[in-house]
Amino acid sequence: MIRFWGQPRYSREPLKPIGYELFLRENLNGLWRVPNDFSRFTPCQITDLLKKTAPRLSQGMQRVSINLDIDQFIDSRFYRAFFAVKTQLPYLRISIELTEHSSSQIISDEQLVLAAKHFADANLHVILDDVGSGDNQINRVELLDPYVTEYKFAVQNFRPYESLNDIMPNLLFWHQLAAKHQKLFTIEGVESKKDLLILSHCRVDMLQGYDLGKPVYLPTQDDAVVVNADRCV
Repeated sequence: MIRFWGQPRYSREPLKPIGYELFLRENLNGLWRVPNDFSRFTPCQITDLLKKTAPRLSQGMQRVSINLDIDQFIDSRFYRAFFAVKTQLPYLRISIELTEHSSSQIISDEQLVLAAKHFADANLHVILDDVGSGDNQINRVELLDPYVTEYKFAVQNFRPYESLNDIMPNLLFWHQLAAKHQKLFTIEGVESKKDLLILSHCRVDMLQGYDLGKPVYLPTQDDAVVVNADRCV
């Protein structure tokens, strides 16, 4: 059995939850685990789960984002499946987060741009996840600029560090680039009150992290009760 766990995403002003980043989890022997191989789940399995989860989301939390690795992102089956969900759940604001992970195959710029255009044309917002990490560097940012609505900067990717101030030049570079390109900017990995205090001086759009909210089990229409929803490894 698979379900989504959702980590709340917070607006900065006012500081309040406005939606979820969705993480797929699998129940094995009563424990919720990160699947060993996400590629074995079809686009329809994922979007069918989204259709069952969306009606149980509370009002004000109907902005969701789902991670796709680049192999999934360029796969037209994912675009078609999410487009179908969007038409069936028009109230749900769906964003697709393109991860920084590399592919084992050669993917051309043309394939990547065409995929991003398909999602954007369908009003499925494209987010560049973990900018400055992995493959989501400046070249990809510039390539996909017309179709991207948001950058996410993951401070946890730069640990260990003594203080968030240690990576502030890197963070500010991406923050300024987002402003220049008129993109939303989210900082994820906020894990302490000290982090929040430092980030209070950055006029970002959204925040995300364990200090604000850990991932929680999201029930579906099929769930009568939530069993062992606190047991996730």
